[in-house]
Amino acid sequence: MQTARSVFVLMFAVIATATGIVAQADDTPVLAVLEYRGGLLPKRADIRANPGVVKSPFAGMPRANWILREGDTLKQMNPPPERVIQFYQASGNDIQALCSFTVKYARGSNGWRPAFLLNSQPQMVWNGQKLVPRTPDKATQCTITVLKATPADAEGFYHSLAFGLASGPSQIDSWELQ
Repeated sequence: MQTARSVFVLMFAVIATATGIVAQADDTPVLAVLEYRGGLLPKRADIRANPGVVKSPFAGMPRANWILREGDTLKQMNPPPERVIQFYQASGNDIQALCSFTVKYARGSNGWRPAFLLNSQPQMVWNGQKLVPRTPDKATQCTITVLKATPADAEGFYHSLAFGLASGPSQIDSWELQ
């Protein structure tokens, strides 16, 4: 009886330690949370404040709208720098910029909270070999619209918003944090 109890306590300690190690493996703050409604519970993916391209766990899953929620509130003296999240969708081997959001931090009662501004058009496009700056013109304007949002601040930034294509479902196959 005592041996079984000791084994259980030892196994619990090992699992708790392993879980703590895994939880600490990526302690980069969450900049935003991307989600969609499906089934009983929303499906969510953290967008961490690590620069670079990340494959979306929702790749190949078109949705009528996506929700972008604020991530971690940061407790520090100075505001974190502005960032840009660029979302991409794939069509076969073609990767297209879907839209981008500027992320700035606003002072809240508990620290700096991320807020989002939908940029009028994607800043970069895939030319078949690399990402290049998009030249603004009428034909390339982003058709993503804000569908529902929390109240905006004076500069038009939202702490949470739903967005989607005006013409129908869109998919988010990857994103890049700049």
